[in-house]
Amino acid sequence: MFNLKEINILTKPLCLKPSLNQYIKEIEYLKFYILAVALVVILSYSVYIFFSVETVSNLGAEDHFFEWLTPIFFWIASTLFFLTYFRTKNPFFLILAMVMFIGAGEEISWGQRIFGFKTPESINKINVQHEFTFHNIKIFHGVNSQGKPNYGVSRLLEINFLFRLFTMLFGIVLPFCAYHFKFISRLTMKIKVPIPPISIGLFFFISWATYWVLHSAILPGDSPQPYINAAGEIYECIASFILLMISLYFYNNHKTVKIGKDIKQII
Repeated sequence: MFNLKEINILTKPLCLKPSLNQYIKEIEYLKFYILAVALVVILSYSVYIFFSVETVSNLGAEDHFFEWLTPIFFWIASTLFFLTYFRTKNPFFLILAMVMFIGAGEEISWGQRIFGFKTPESINKINVQHEFTFHNIKIFHGVNSQGKPNYGVSRLLEINFLFRLFTMLFGIVLPFCAYHFKFISRLTMKIKVPIPPISIGLFFFISWATYWVLHSAILPGDSPQPYINAAGEIYECIASFILLMISLYFYNNHKTVKIGKDIKQII
């Protein structure tokens, strides 16, 4: 049982001044990763500025540019996580590799539209889009059986919500807590949880905020639905690219970055 003094020590944040210096060092160390992600974010959302409604709708349509980039990024990330697992034998990388592989498969309906196989009747009955996918099953989809958007508690099982929650927790909350709170740092080092750089993970929030503002406040309400939906495909594509950059970071730094430590604790 911890006494009050021990709890205060465990939960006390690290000193703020050296933390700011280390954040700057992290940005300098990872500048090429950060620039790559920033460029992808800017170029992707800029299609709404430079292209027509029809072009944006086509770019964000099913089986078009952004939807195909997403599984490609997931597949590359999955491969890099697998390779990092073989080098480190850390099971967390194997889990991440499998998650990325499943994400890629789900994005293209496991090749259903490519190979033309039929959806099994058991899945067809409960799948909103009648496809061979699990994220479009009614309980995991963004709409209910009446075709209306889910709200409140019913959204907790929505795959899109769970994906956003995962990216925010993994890319932002985990590295922040691992660096600023000693007891979490000790825990991550003990079980060897891979800590992604927060300077890359912050783009999950930046992209989501851009999507939210674009979707909720900028796009006219009378815009064609494919034009509005393209923003969601762009967000997913960017998120998959950020995960690719994180997988590349782990792959390139598996020898120098101790698993379970935030990069700012090492550089």
